[in-house]
Amino acid sequence: MKINNLSLTGLSNEEHFKFQTDVNGLIQFFTAATLMIAAEYESFSTLIADEEQALNFVRKSTISDLIQAADAVRDNTLNGMDDAIKSKLKHFNVDVKNAATRLKVMRDTIGNITLKAYDKESGAIIKLLADLKGSYAADVAKAGIGEWVVELEANQNAFDALTIERYDEKDAKTGLRMKEVRIQMDADYRKIAEKVNALIVVYGETAYAPFVSKLNLRIESYSNNMAVRKSKTITPVAPAAPVV
Repeated sequence: MKINNLSLTGLSNEEHFKFQTDVNGLIQFFTAATLMIAAEYESFSTLIADEEQALNFVRKSTISDLIQAADAVRDNTLNGMDDAIKSKLKHFNVDVKNAATRLKVMRDTIGNITLKAYDKESGAIIKLLADLKGSYAADVAKAGIGEWVVELEANQNAFDALTIERYDEKDAKTGLRMKEVRIQMDADYRKIAEKVNALIVVYGETAYAPFVSKLNLRIESYSNNMAVRKSKTITPVAPAAPVV
């Protein structure tokens, strides 16, 4: 009996972390002292938390999706406000029509804000809001688009809040990288496996059989998953044309 081999490099990041977590759980259950791998386990155990942090680093930020959605909301509000301004250009009330015309000229001068990068769009919206609430406040009131201005400001504030949250998230992320941590973790795991296999030769299987059996079941499962994944990526060879 011995610990079977597993192609650790063939595991995805999530699989790798889960496997090493499984190994850690087994060692904690049977205890490193009983398995006589206390020295090897000391280094291995400290890397579990490092790998978890590294895995979080490579995963896509969920905040990015929220920011994208918030950007779409403010874009829709901008477009809606522009449509509201255009609808007043043919208003029967000349004062409303003139106010809408001035607002339309101002918006045409600024251009399509929604096509700008996030930061530049934010700056443009903040400047636009300042104008709409300042020098164009009377036209906004006359054209009846005040609610659009309030909504756009709320959208921009929500977008800014998410941007700040993303910066905070990046600051909190570790500088650890998955590749480097995996190399360290794999080296420590192999030391443990080699040590256990050597101890089995010296002291026999009895004391190690439960641990090795449970670990090998997990190794078999991960190996099977990799084999299935590999088989799905193999391009089938087209059959040869029949000889006439």
